[in-house]
Amino acid sequence: MTVLFAALWLPLGQQAFLAEHWMKIGTFAAPILVFMGFAARPAGAEPVGSDLKLLAVLMAAAYMTHQFEEHWVDALGRLYPLRDFLNQALSAAFGPEAASAMTPQAIFFINTSVVWLAAFLAIWGAPDHVFPALAMAGVIIVNGVAHIGQAIAAGAYNPGLITAILLFLPVSLAVFRAVWVNGQAGAIQIAAGIAWGFLAHVILIGGLLAANVHGLVPVALYYAALIAWAIVPSLVFRRAG
Repeated sequence: MTVLFAALWLPLGQQAFLAEHWMKIGTFAAPILVFMGFAARPAGAEPVGSDLKLLAVLMAAAYMTHQFEEHWVDALGRLYPLRDFLNQALSAAFGPEAASAMTPQAIFFINTSVVWLAAFLAIWGAPDHVFPALAMAGVIIVNGVAHIGQAIAAGAYNPGLITAILLFLPVSLAVFRAVWVNGQAGAIQIAAGIAWGFLAHVILIGGLLAANVHGLVPVALYYAALIAWAIVPSLVFRRAG
């Protein structure tokens, strides 16, 4: 896994290509991931709703599908829609100097670290290590609620809204229900998972402003912080329950 992400992130001559097209890789990988998740289940496996490893696979696939709507083609047919949407929102909130803060490279690192890396660590850790899956469910539900809240406040569609409603809410709630019913985690761990997801959004926006708008930290340090935050769930709450 370390080699895989090193090949993805290190400058091997393809960063410009990946920064523009990474979401296409995820879109085509999602159904394969789901197929492999179901195919790898042993005979007599526990029900889907109680299988934390399979639920972690479904979370990864759900987010990759969400990234298709956010970053490739949205429901209105717009290409690469979230980049402009976020930059307009940042500009309105923090001034015109933030109008180009969300670069293609930033979007690439945010989504391949806080989402893809965190999701793969959740799959790897489950079912013995529960918290990475809870953290992934936390970032999913926080992101989903943000999409829905923004749509209600603006009275308009935003890129990612449909998959946030149809995929994010059901799959994250299914994970929280599974670990609660199976006795794998209690309220503290679930709340900590949601808090991790909330802080992930704080770090990615705050770090983006610090690195790409105000120049307070090197961009490389910002990307390293995203990767480090994605790894944190694998280092805490090592024992279930």
